[in-house]
Amino acid sequence: MKSLNYIFLVMLFSLLSCSQNSDRGDLMLAFQTEPTTLDPAFAVDYSSGLVASLIHSNLVCFDVDGRIRADAAGSWDVLNSGREYVFHLKHGRFSSGSRVKAEDVAFSFERLLSPDVHSPRWWILKDVTGAEDFHSGQKSTVDGIEVIDDSTLSITLERPVAYFLDLIAMPSCGIVSKDAVEKEGSAYGRRPIGSGPWALYSWKEGDLLRLVRNPYYGGYGVAKQSVGGITFRILPESMTRVAEFEVGNLDVLEVPRAELNRWKSSRAKVLSREELRIVYIGLNNRRPPFNDVRVRRALNMAVDVQSIIEHVLFGAAVKADGIVPPGLRDGMQPVDGYRYDPEEARLLLGEAGYEDGFEMEIWQRENPEGGRILESIQGYLARVGVKVRIVTREWGAFKEAVDKGTPDAFYLDWFADYPDAENFLFPLFHSANIGGKGNRAAYRNSVVDSLLDEASMTCNAARRSVLYLEAERIIYDEAPWIFLWFPVKYEVVSKRLEGYRIPLIFNGQRFLDVEIK
Repeated sequence: MKSLNYIFLVMLFSLLSCSQNSDRGDLMLAFQTEPTTLDPAFAVDYSSGLVASLIHSNLVCFDVDGRIRADAAGSWDVLNSGREYVFHLKHGRFSSGSRVKAEDVAFSFERLLSPDVHSPRWWILKDVTGAEDFHSGQKSTVDGIEVIDDSTLSITLERPVAYFLDLIAMPSCGIVSKDAVEKEGSAYGRRPIGSGPWALYSWKEGDLLRLVRNPYYGGYGVAKQSVGGITFRILPESMTRVAEFEVGNLDVLEVPRAELNRWKSSRAKVLSREELRIVYIGLNNRRPPFNDVRVRRALNMAVDVQSIIEHVLFGAAVKADGIVPPGLRDGMQPVDGYRYDPEEARLLLGEAGYEDGFEMEIWQRENPEGGRILESIQGYLARVGVKVRIVTREWGAFKEAVDKGTPDAFYLDWFADYPDAENFLFPLFHSANIGGKGNRAAYRNSVVDSLLDEASMTCNAARRSVLYLEAERIIYDEAPWIFLWFPVKYEVVSKRLEGYRIPLIFNGQRFLDVEIK
């Protein structure tokens, strides 16, 4: 047995080493922060989630435009009015050469839910029948996960979840090898074995992480022959990343806002895409004067958001006339945004009994850019009689205070976990999520709750769009936030690359369409 294991390891090393042929090069990328783990169950930060999603296949995955594509599953059936999914696996293999079986998928999902594993992303599968009982330790198995045979897996839900495929395309639902996890234990995050398009070749802590082509990959897409691997360098300083790109040591650079005009005026290949992210000032809807909708509307009219975008953000954002980002508005008509109108703002404040204005605090986490933004907002609000004190706290203290409802208002942003309008409405505005679950403004509207509940269980896309638009219009009109902007990401790309695009959702870019000239 030892000799067979030795032969297998030699064969695996040889296959992975083939990726280093002289006619292939590496994509050269950079992270500001190093991955903490490559274990999907714990990959919650950007760099960890991205690399974990390159190494591990999911049943389904996102493409660069956020659409669902078949990955480890070649097809699936949706039964019982959206309550049951039957996945039919391709004959895929892990980078170790072993076959991906339905047992591995079931193991991966049960591991994510396990009370012994303590994954912070267990909630992704909370709607699977029996998931919460299993997670709480009341049951030893998950009733809704059934292995039918090596190539077939059934998942039953407590209720229809229209965006279920989006959920299981998240990095945390990456399929791990049961044998590898049982062998490596807690070290799996450093020595992962997945069935994704890339395999871990080396990891020099604090320096770089290198992936090579997985010779067994059979999921969505195939890497171009000119690309043999991906090297991620760990470069915390922005100016270091800029310098390394300029001398040709990096292929893609996220452009710092302060450098945007310089790059736009150069001959470089500059790409842009609106992020699935909204920036806002949450107002404590339970506390006077913010429990008065006239005050909340007045604050929105008092701030010239477009001017801040142009003069503070160098144009790298789109005014938030709505809550759902432009990239997710398929079938949803635009919402009429708040116009900059300080005179109307003063009238509304007067109607609410605040002719002389009032004082308020806006809290922020430590962030130099946030400070500049809030100083601009502070100036605009002062013109309508609202005196703002800016309070800055480190992230932990800030989050705890906001979750408890301590501040009058808070400056924050929200990133999408998955590309669906639901992710910008249900977590942030449903009354069930008041507090640390997402609805930190403590907004409450029973009509909105009903619309969001119905939409989450409606599988008809057109009907969902109608429901979400109706909910969005009510929320926007009631102004629980000062709505600010959707950031735009700018990246500059090496001239030697072809086919690279900024993905709508970060793990939608698997670098399979990228070619090195």
